[in-house]
Amino acid sequence: MDNESEQNLVERVVERLAARYPEAPRLLISEIVGEEYHGLDGGRIRAYVPTLVENGARTRLHQALKDSGPAG
Repeated sequence: MDNESEQNLVERVVERLAARYPEAPRLLISEIVGEEYHGLDGGRIRAYVPTLVENGARTRLHQALKDSGPAG
């Protein structure tokens, strides 16, 4: 997979997460996805990068929104 197509797939991850978490600021989603993506820079097998990025970002985003929610 070339870098451009991988980047397009990662951008689609941002779109999916923005649709799933409309209450989350788009900038937060982009930052988390970017951090997850760059955390996989050294990997040799690139086929699963978008899936790994989405899973990691979804977990972190869910936790961030839970932590910033109203105190009960």
